[in-house]
Amino acid sequence: MHTKYFIKNYFLFILFGFNLNACLLNPIVQQILCFEKGKDSRESFFLMAYLLNQIPYIELNRTWAGIRKGESLQLEGNYFAFGQNLGSSFQWSSSDPSVASVDSNGLVSGIGNGKVTIRATASDGRATADSNITVYSGYVYTTFNLDNLVGQLTQNASTGILSPTGTIGAGAGSDPNGIVTDPAGKFLFTGNFGNATISQFTINQTTGALTPNATFTSPAGTNPRNLVVTPDGKYVYLASEGTQSIRAFAINADGTLSFINSYSTGIGHSQIQISRDGNFIFFLSSSFTELVSYRINPSDGTLTQAATSPTFANDFSGNVATHPNGNYLYVGSFPAITVLSFDSVTGNMNFVESETHSMGINGSAIHPNGRFYYTININEGSISCYMIDPNTGRLSFNFTLSVLFPSSLRFMVIDPTGRYAYVAENNGTNMFQFSINQTTGELTSMGTVNLTYRQWNLTFL
Repeated sequence: MHTKYFIKNYFLFILFGFNLNACLLNPIVQQILCFEKGKDSRESFFLMAYLLNQIPYIELNRTWAGIRKGESLQLEGNYFAFGQNLGSSFQWSSSDPSVASVDSNGLVSGIGNGKVTIRATASDGRATADSNITVYSGYVYTTFNLDNLVGQLTQNASTGILSPTGTIGAGAGSDPNGIVTDPAGKFLFTGNFGNATISQFTINQTTGALTPNATFTSPAGTNPRNLVVTPDGKYVYLASEGTQSIRAFAINADGTLSFINSYSTGIGHSQIQISRDGNFIFFLSSSFTELVSYRINPSDGTLTQAATSPTFANDFSGNVATHPNGNYLYVGSFPAITVLSFDSVTGNMNFVESETHSMGINGSAIHPNGRFYYTININEGSISCYMIDPNTGRLSFNFTLSVLFPSSLRFMVIDPTGRYAYVAENNGTNMFQFSINQTTGELTSMGTVNLTYRQWNLTFL
Protein backbone atom coordinates (compact mmCIF):
# COMPACT_ATOMS: atom_id res chain seq x y z
CA MET A 1 0.00 0.00 0.00
CA HIS A 2 1.28 3.45 -0.82
CA THR A 3 2.74 5.25 2.19
CA LYS A 4 0.29 8.18 2.14
CA TYR A 5 -2.73 5.86 2.15
CA PHE A 6 -1.21 3.79 4.96
CA ILE A 7 -0.72 6.91 7.05
CA LYS A 8 -4.26 8.09 6.29
CA ASN A 9 -5.83 4.74 7.26
CA TYR A 10 -3.66 4.35 10.33
CA PHE A 11 -4.63 7.87 11.43
CA LEU A 12 -8.34 7.07 11.11
CA PHE A 13 -8.10 3.86 13.12
CA ILE A 14 -6.01 5.40 15.90
CA LEU A 15 -8.12 8.56 16.15
CA PHE A 16 -11.52 6.92 16.28
CA GLY A 17 -10.96 3.44 17.67
CA PHE A 18 -14.25 2.56 15.95
CA ASN A 19 -15.95 -0.74 15.41
CA LEU A 20 -14.31 -2.01 12.23
CA ASN A 21 -17.19 -4.08 10.90
CA ALA A 22 -19.76 -1.34 11.38
CA CYS A 23 -17.50 1.30 9.95
CA LEU A 24 -16.60 -0.65 6.84
CA LEU A 25 -20.31 -0.81 6.01
CA ASN A 26 -20.35 2.96 5.71
CA PRO A 27 -20.00 3.97 2.04
CA ILE A 28 -18.10 7.13 2.95
CA VAL A 29 -15.55 5.14 4.94
CA GLN A 30 -15.28 2.67 2.07
CA GLN A 31 -14.46 5.46 -0.36
CA ILE A 32 -11.72 6.78 1.89
CA LEU A 33 -10.16 3.47 2.90
CA CYS A 34 -10.53 1.95 -0.55
CA PHE A 35 -9.44 4.93 -2.62
CA GLU A 36 -9.77 4.23 -6.34
CA LYS A 37 -6.73 4.68 -8.50
CA GLY A 38 -6.96 7.78 -10.66
CA LYS A 39 -9.68 9.40 -8.60
CA ASP A 40 -9.31 13.08 -7.79
CA SER A 41 -7.39 13.33 -4.50
CA ARG A 42 -9.38 16.43 -3.59
CA GLU A 43 -12.54 14.33 -3.40
CA SER A 44 -10.86 11.94 -1.00
CA PHE A 45 -9.67 14.89 1.07
CA PHE A 46 -13.18 16.34 1.39
CA LEU A 47 -14.63 12.94 2.22
CA MET A 48 -12.04 12.50 4.92
CA ALA A 49 -12.73 16.00 6.28
CA TYR A 50 -16.45 15.23 6.34
CA LEU A 51 -15.86 12.05 8.29
CA LEU A 52 -13.56 13.75 10.78
CA ASN A 53 -16.23 16.39 11.47
CA GLN A 54 -19.02 13.93 12.21
CA ILE A 55 -19.68 14.16 15.95
CA PRO A 56 -21.02 10.89 17.38
CA TYR A 57 -24.31 11.24 19.22
CA ILE A 58 -27.02 9.22 20.96
CA GLU A 59 -30.75 9.64 20.39
CA LEU A 60 -32.93 8.59 23.35
CA ASN A 61 -36.64 7.86 23.13
CA ARG A 62 -37.22 10.17 26.13
CA THR A 63 -35.15 13.22 27.05
CA TRP A 64 -37.45 13.97 30.00
CA ALA A 65 -40.18 12.07 31.82
CA GLY A 66 -42.17 11.84 35.02
CA ILE A 67 -42.72 8.50 36.74
CA ARG A 68 -44.45 7.61 39.99
CA LYS A 69 -42.61 6.13 42.91
CA GLY A 70 -42.59 2.36 42.54
CA GLU A 71 -43.16 2.46 38.78
CA SER A 72 -40.71 2.11 35.91
CA LEU A 73 -39.91 3.53 32.48
CA GLN A 74 -38.00 1.92 29.62
CA LEU A 75 -35.38 4.15 28.04
CA GLU A 76 -34.06 3.22 24.62
CA GLY A 77 -31.57 4.80 22.30
CA ASN A 78 -29.50 4.57 19.15
CA TYR A 79 -25.87 5.50 18.65
CA PHE A 80 -24.93 7.36 15.49
CA ALA A 81 -21.36 7.83 14.24
CA PHE A 82 -19.78 8.27 10.83
CA GLY A 83 -23.27 8.57 9.34
CA GLN A 84 -24.23 5.11 10.59
CA ASN A 85 -26.54 3.75 13.27
CA LEU A 86 -24.07 1.69 15.26
CA GLY A 87 -26.61 0.08 17.59
CA SER A 88 -28.22 0.49 20.98
CA SER A 89 -25.84 -1.03 23.47
CA PHE A 90 -25.06 1.45 26.27
CA GLN A 91 -23.76 1.79 29.76
CA TRP A 92 -26.50 3.34 31.93
CA SER A 93 -26.07 5.36 35.11
CA SER A 94 -28.16 7.42 37.54
CA SER A 95 -27.08 10.69 39.11
CA ASP A 96 -28.98 9.73 42.28
CA PRO A 97 -29.93 6.05 42.76
CA SER A 98 -31.97 6.99 45.84
CA VAL A 99 -34.39 8.82 43.51
CA ALA A 100 -34.29 6.46 40.51
CA SER A 101 -32.17 3.45 39.57
CA VAL A 102 -31.45 2.16 36.08
CA ASP A 103 -30.46 -1.36 35.02
CA SER A 104 -28.11 -2.46 32.26
CA ASN A 105 -30.95 -2.41 29.73
CA GLY A 106 -32.11 1.15 30.44
CA LEU A 107 -35.10 0.27 32.64
CA VAL A 108 -35.59 3.15 35.09
CA SER A 109 -37.26 2.47 38.45
CA GLY A 110 -38.71 5.27 40.59
CA ILE A 111 -37.41 4.97 44.16
CA GLY A 112 -38.02 8.30 45.91
CA ASN A 113 -39.34 11.79 45.19
CA GLY A 114 -37.02 14.11 43.34
CA LYS A 115 -35.24 14.84 40.08
CA VAL A 116 -32.51 12.67 38.61
CA THR A 117 -30.47 12.47 35.42
CA ILE A 118 -30.21 9.09 33.70
CA ARG A 119 -27.20 8.92 31.38
CA ALA A 120 -26.54 6.60 28.46
CA THR A 121 -22.90 6.21 27.46
CA ALA A 122 -21.87 4.59 24.18
CA SER A 123 -19.88 1.38 24.54
CA ASP A 124 -16.84 3.06 22.99
CA GLY A 125 -17.20 6.01 25.40
CA ARG A 126 -17.37 8.60 22.64
CA ALA A 127 -20.94 9.86 23.20
CA THR A 128 -23.42 10.37 26.02
CA ALA A 129 -27.07 11.42 26.27
CA ASP A 130 -29.19 12.38 29.27
CA SER A 131 -32.81 11.94 30.23
CA ASN A 132 -34.12 14.16 33.03
CA ILE A 133 -36.51 12.16 35.20
CA THR A 134 -38.85 13.42 37.93
CA VAL A 135 -40.14 10.84 40.40
CA TYR A 136 -43.41 11.86 42.04
CA SER A 137 -46.08 10.59 44.45
CA GLY A 138 -49.22 12.00 42.84
CA TYR A 139 -50.33 14.38 45.60
CA VAL A 140 -51.52 17.98 45.30
CA TYR A 141 -51.39 20.23 48.36
CA THR A 142 -53.23 23.54 48.51
CA THR A 143 -53.65 26.40 50.97
CA PHE A 144 -57.18 27.38 52.05
CA ASN A 145 -56.11 30.84 53.14
CA LEU A 146 -59.51 32.17 54.24
CA ASP A 147 -60.08 29.16 56.51
CA ASN A 148 -56.54 28.69 57.91
CA LEU A 149 -56.29 25.18 56.47
CA VAL A 150 -54.06 23.09 54.22
CA GLY A 151 -55.67 20.49 51.95
CA GLN A 152 -54.37 17.29 50.36
CA LEU A 153 -55.62 15.68 47.14
CA THR A 154 -54.56 12.44 45.45
CA GLN A 155 -54.23 12.08 41.69
CA ASN A 156 -55.70 9.09 39.87
CA ALA A 157 -52.74 7.65 37.96
CA SER A 158 -54.86 6.64 34.97
CA THR A 159 -57.22 9.59 34.57
CA GLY A 160 -55.44 12.47 36.31
CA ILE A 161 -58.60 13.27 38.30
CA LEU A 162 -58.00 14.56 41.84
CA SER A 163 -59.78 13.32 44.95
CA PRO A 164 -59.71 15.20 48.29
CA THR A 165 -57.92 13.01 50.83
CA GLY A 166 -57.30 15.25 53.82
CA THR A 167 -57.56 18.68 55.41
CA ILE A 168 -55.43 19.86 58.30
CA GLY A 169 -55.91 22.91 60.48
CA ALA A 170 -53.44 22.26 63.27
CA GLY A 171 -50.30 24.23 62.60
CA ALA A 172 -51.63 25.73 59.38
CA GLY A 173 -51.14 29.28 60.61
CA SER A 174 -53.26 32.32 59.88
CA ASP A 175 -54.05 33.03 56.21
CA PRO A 176 -51.62 30.50 54.65
CA ASN A 177 -50.61 31.68 51.16
CA GLY A 178 -47.49 30.17 49.60
CA ILE A 179 -46.88 26.43 49.77
CA VAL A 180 -43.91 24.25 48.83
CA THR A 181 -42.43 20.81 49.52
CA ASP A 182 -38.80 19.83 49.70
CA PRO A 183 -37.60 17.84 46.64
CA ALA A 184 -37.48 14.56 48.54
CA GLY A 185 -41.14 14.93 49.51
CA LYS A 186 -40.49 14.67 53.25
CA PHE A 187 -41.55 18.15 54.39
CA LEU A 188 -44.08 20.84 53.47
CA PHE A 189 -43.96 24.55 54.29
CA THR A 190 -46.51 27.37 54.07
CA GLY A 191 -46.04 31.14 54.32
CA ASN A 192 -48.73 32.44 56.66
CA PHE A 193 -49.68 35.98 55.68
CA GLY A 194 -51.80 36.66 58.77
CA ASN A 195 -49.45 35.82 61.63
CA ALA A 196 -45.90 36.27 60.24
CA THR A 197 -44.90 32.60 60.40
CA ILE A 198 -43.91 29.64 58.26
CA SER A 199 -45.70 26.42 59.10
CA GLN A 200 -43.67 23.20 58.92
CA PHE A 201 -45.15 19.77 58.29
CA THR A 202 -43.83 16.24 57.92
CA ILE A 203 -45.26 14.24 54.98
CA ASN A 204 -46.20 10.59 55.50
CA GLN A 205 -44.28 8.74 52.80
CA THR A 206 -47.03 6.15 52.36
CA THR A 207 -50.23 8.20 52.49
CA GLY A 208 -49.06 11.78 51.93
CA ALA A 209 -50.80 12.91 55.11
CA LEU A 210 -49.41 15.96 56.91
CA THR A 211 -48.29 16.13 60.54
CA PRO A 212 -47.29 19.45 62.16
CA ASN A 213 -43.71 19.38 63.40
CA ALA A 214 -43.11 19.76 67.12
CA THR A 215 -41.87 23.26 66.36
CA PHE A 216 -44.16 24.14 63.50
CA THR A 217 -43.75 27.90 63.06
CA SER A 218 -40.76 30.11 62.32
CA PRO A 219 -40.53 33.92 62.35
CA ALA A 220 -40.98 34.96 58.74
CA GLY A 221 -41.27 38.73 58.80
CA THR A 222 -44.49 40.63 58.22
CA ASN A 223 -46.97 39.24 55.69
CA PRO A 224 -44.97 36.27 54.34
CA ARG A 225 -46.16 34.95 50.97
CA ASN A 226 -44.56 32.51 48.55
CA LEU A 227 -41.60 30.22 49.12
CA VAL A 228 -39.01 28.28 47.10
CA VAL A 229 -36.71 25.39 48.07
CA THR A 230 -33.27 24.61 46.65
CA PRO A 231 -33.04 21.39 44.59
CA ASP A 232 -30.75 19.84 47.20
CA GLY A 233 -33.40 20.39 49.89
CA LYS A 234 -31.07 22.41 52.14
CA TYR A 235 -32.63 25.90 52.10
CA VAL A 236 -35.98 27.72 51.96
CA TYR A 237 -36.37 31.29 50.69
CA LEU A 238 -39.46 33.37 51.41
CA ALA A 239 -40.95 36.56 49.98
CA SER A 240 -41.80 38.63 53.04
CA GLU A 241 -44.17 41.23 51.60
CA GLY A 242 -44.68 43.44 54.64
CA THR A 243 -41.04 43.38 55.70
CA GLN A 244 -39.98 44.01 52.08
CA SER A 245 -37.33 41.35 52.15
CA ILE A 246 -36.21 37.88 51.17
CA ARG A 247 -35.79 35.70 54.23
CA ALA A 248 -33.51 32.65 54.15
CA PHE A 249 -33.85 29.49 56.26
CA ALA A 250 -31.93 26.22 56.58
CA ILE A 251 -33.97 22.99 56.59
CA ASN A 252 -32.99 20.80 59.52
CA ALA A 253 -33.00 17.00 59.47
CA ASP A 254 -36.40 16.90 61.20
CA GLY A 255 -37.96 19.44 58.80
CA THR A 256 -37.85 22.37 61.19
CA LEU A 257 -36.29 25.62 59.97
CA SER A 258 -33.38 27.67 61.23
CA PHE A 259 -33.30 31.35 60.29
CA ILE A 260 -30.22 32.39 58.28
CA ASN A 261 -30.66 36.03 57.33
CA SER A 262 -32.98 38.68 55.89
CA TYR A 263 -32.19 40.57 52.69
CA SER A 264 -33.91 43.89 52.06
CA THR A 265 -35.48 44.28 48.63
CA GLY A 266 -37.00 47.72 49.04
CA ILE A 267 -40.24 46.30 47.67
CA GLY A 268 -43.25 44.54 49.16
CA HIS A 269 -43.79 41.72 46.67
CA SER A 270 -45.40 38.30 46.95
CA GLN A 271 -43.47 36.45 44.24
CA ILE A 272 -40.09 34.73 44.43
CA GLN A 273 -38.42 32.28 42.06
CA ILE A 274 -35.34 30.06 41.97
CA SER A 275 -33.17 29.07 39.00
CA ARG A 276 -33.44 25.52 37.66
CA ASP A 277 -29.96 24.65 38.91
CA GLY A 278 -30.73 26.09 42.35
CA ASN A 279 -27.87 28.61 42.29
CA PHE A 280 -29.84 31.87 42.01
CA ILE A 281 -32.93 33.56 43.45
CA PHE A 282 -34.99 35.99 41.32
CA PHE A 283 -36.94 38.93 42.72
CA LEU A 284 -38.29 42.18 41.30
CA SER A 285 -36.27 45.32 41.98
CA SER A 286 -37.51 48.21 44.13
CA SER A 287 -38.72 49.96 40.96
CA PHE A 288 -40.72 46.88 39.87
CA THR A 289 -39.33 47.40 36.34
CA GLU A 290 -36.26 45.17 36.67
CA LEU A 291 -35.51 41.65 37.82
CA VAL A 292 -32.67 41.09 40.29
CA SER A 293 -30.70 37.86 40.60
CA TYR A 294 -29.12 36.80 43.89
CA ARG A 295 -26.43 34.13 44.07
CA ILE A 296 -26.98 31.39 46.66
CA ASN A 297 -23.94 30.32 48.67
CA PRO A 298 -24.37 26.51 48.70
CA SER A 299 -22.36 26.10 51.91
CA ASP A 300 -24.45 28.36 54.15
CA GLY A 301 -27.49 29.54 52.14
CA THR A 302 -26.60 33.23 52.26
CA LEU A 303 -27.44 35.49 49.31
CA THR A 304 -25.34 37.97 47.36
CA GLN A 305 -26.82 40.24 44.70
CA ALA A 306 -25.46 39.14 41.32
CA ALA A 307 -27.08 41.19 38.55
CA THR A 308 -29.99 43.38 37.49
CA SER A 309 -31.92 42.89 34.26
CA PRO A 310 -32.63 45.55 31.63
CA THR A 311 -35.68 47.70 32.43
CA PHE A 312 -39.11 46.58 31.25
CA ALA A 313 -42.66 47.93 31.52
CA ASN A 314 -44.53 46.75 34.61
CA ASP A 315 -47.56 47.73 36.69
CA PHE A 316 -46.08 46.71 40.06
CA SER A 317 -46.75 43.00 39.57
CA GLY A 318 -44.72 40.16 38.15
CA ASN A 319 -44.71 36.37 38.23
CA VAL A 320 -41.40 34.81 37.16
CA ALA A 321 -41.18 31.40 35.44
CA THR A 322 -37.97 29.61 34.46
CA HIS A 323 -37.49 27.53 31.32
CA PRO A 324 -36.57 23.86 31.87
CA ASN A 325 -33.30 24.36 29.98
CA GLY A 326 -32.36 27.08 32.48
CA ASN A 327 -31.55 29.61 29.75
CA TYR A 328 -34.65 31.85 29.82
CA LEU A 329 -36.83 33.73 32.30
CA TYR A 330 -40.42 34.85 31.75
CA VAL A 331 -41.74 37.80 33.72
CA GLY A 332 -45.52 37.83 33.47
CA SER A 333 -46.89 41.25 34.31
CA PHE A 334 -49.02 44.05 32.85
CA PRO A 335 -49.06 45.15 30.06
CA ALA A 336 -46.59 42.61 28.64
CA ILE A 337 -44.66 39.41 29.19
CA THR A 338 -40.92 40.05 29.26
CA VAL A 339 -38.52 37.33 28.10
CA LEU A 340 -34.96 37.45 29.42
CA SER A 341 -31.98 35.26 28.63
CA PHE A 342 -30.11 34.05 31.70
CA ASP A 343 -26.43 33.29 32.22
CA SER A 344 -26.29 30.53 34.82
CA VAL A 345 -22.62 31.25 35.57
CA THR A 346 -22.75 35.00 36.23
CA GLY A 347 -26.45 35.53 36.95
CA ASN A 348 -26.63 38.16 34.20
CA MET A 349 -29.91 38.71 32.33
CA ASN A 350 -30.43 40.18 28.87
CA PHE A 351 -33.55 41.31 27.06
CA VAL A 352 -34.95 38.88 24.45
CA GLU A 353 -38.39 40.28 23.68
CA SER A 354 -41.59 41.76 25.07
CA GLU A 355 -44.92 40.12 24.22
CA THR A 356 -48.04 42.27 24.72
CA HIS A 357 -50.51 40.51 26.99
CA SER A 358 -52.75 43.21 28.52
CA MET A 359 -54.23 40.95 31.20
CA GLY A 360 -53.44 40.71 34.90
CA ILE A 361 -51.18 37.72 35.53
CA ASN A 362 -51.15 36.16 38.99
CA GLY A 363 -49.41 32.86 38.27
CA SER A 364 -47.69 31.09 35.41
CA ALA A 365 -46.30 27.67 34.53
CA ILE A 366 -44.05 26.19 31.86
CA HIS A 367 -44.70 22.71 30.51
CA PRO A 368 -41.90 20.21 31.32
CA ASN A 369 -41.25 19.77 27.60
CA GLY A 370 -40.26 23.46 27.49
CA ARG A 371 -42.61 24.27 24.60
CA PHE A 372 -45.62 25.89 26.32
CA TYR A 373 -45.90 28.85 28.69
CA TYR A 374 -49.22 29.34 30.52
CA THR A 375 -50.37 32.49 32.30
CA ILE A 376 -53.15 32.56 34.90
CA ASN A 377 -55.13 35.74 34.27
CA ILE A 378 -56.56 36.58 37.67
CA ASN A 379 -59.08 39.25 36.75
CA GLU A 380 -60.25 37.82 33.42
CA GLY A 381 -60.95 34.29 34.66
CA SER A 382 -58.86 32.84 31.85
CA ILE A 383 -55.67 30.95 31.02
CA SER A 384 -53.43 31.97 28.13
CA CYS A 385 -50.95 29.73 26.36
CA TYR A 386 -47.88 30.76 24.37
CA MET A 387 -45.64 28.57 22.24
CA ILE A 388 -41.95 28.73 23.21
CA ASP A 389 -39.05 28.39 20.82
CA PRO A 390 -36.58 26.56 23.14
CA ASN A 391 -33.62 27.68 21.02
CA THR A 392 -34.34 31.41 21.27
CA GLY A 393 -36.78 31.64 24.19
CA ARG A 394 -39.20 33.67 22.06
CA LEU A 395 -42.98 33.39 22.44
CA SER A 396 -45.82 33.17 19.96
CA PHE A 397 -49.44 33.41 21.08
CA ASN A 398 -51.31 30.11 21.04
CA PHE A 399 -54.73 30.60 22.70
CA THR A 400 -56.68 32.00 25.64
CA LEU A 401 -59.15 29.73 27.41
CA SER A 402 -61.97 31.36 29.39
CA VAL A 403 -62.55 29.31 32.52
CA LEU A 404 -64.92 31.31 34.69
CA PHE A 405 -65.97 34.92 34.87
CA PRO A 406 -66.05 36.66 37.28
CA SER A 407 -63.27 34.67 38.90
CA SER A 408 -60.09 34.87 40.94
CA LEU A 409 -57.78 32.29 39.43
CA ARG A 410 -54.49 32.11 41.33
CA PHE A 411 -51.84 29.55 40.39
CA MET A 412 -51.31 26.52 38.12
CA VAL A 413 -49.29 23.34 38.58
CA ILE A 414 -48.48 20.81 35.84
CA ASP A 415 -47.78 17.22 36.84
CA PRO A 416 -44.30 15.86 35.96
CA THR A 417 -45.64 13.74 33.09
CA GLY A 418 -46.91 16.91 31.39
CA ARG A 419 -50.34 15.35 30.88
CA TYR A 420 -52.39 17.25 33.47
CA ALA A 421 -52.73 20.75 34.92
CA TYR A 422 -54.55 22.04 37.99
CA VAL A 423 -55.57 25.62 38.78
CA ALA A 424 -56.44 27.12 42.18
CA GLU A 425 -59.51 29.35 42.47
CA ASN A 426 -60.04 31.86 45.27
CA ASN A 427 -63.53 33.01 44.36
CA GLY A 428 -65.17 29.60 44.74
CA THR A 429 -64.54 26.16 46.19
CA ASN A 430 -63.81 24.27 42.97
CA MET A 431 -60.30 23.49 41.73
CA PHE A 432 -60.01 23.30 37.92
CA GLN A 433 -58.57 20.21 36.21
CA PHE A 434 -57.26 19.93 32.64
CA SER A 435 -55.62 17.43 30.36
CA ILE A 436 -52.81 18.77 28.16
CA ASN A 437 -52.17 17.96 24.53
CA GLN A 438 -48.39 17.62 24.56
CA THR A 439 -48.13 18.45 20.86
CA THR A 440 -50.28 21.58 20.75
CA GLY A 441 -50.45 22.64 24.41
CA GLU A 442 -54.24 22.65 24.25
CA LEU A 443 -56.07 22.42 27.58
CA THR A 444 -59.17 20.25 27.79
CA SER A 445 -61.36 20.55 30.85
CA MET A 446 -61.68 17.46 33.03
CA GLY A 447 -64.20 19.23 35.24
CA THR A 448 -63.63 20.53 38.74
CA VAL A 449 -63.11 19.02 42.16
CA ASN A 450 -65.05 20.58 45.02
CA LEU A 451 -62.83 21.21 48.02
CA THR A 452 -65.38 23.01 50.24
CA TYR A 453 -62.87 25.84 50.72
CA ARG A 454 -61.35 28.54 48.52
CA GLN A 455 -57.78 27.90 47.42
CA TRP A 456 -54.87 30.32 47.20
CA ASN A 457 -51.83 28.36 46.04
CA LEU A 458 -50.93 24.77 45.30
CA THR A 459 -47.98 22.47 44.78
CA PHE A 460 -47.52 19.05 43.18
CA LEU A 461 -45.54 16.24 44.81
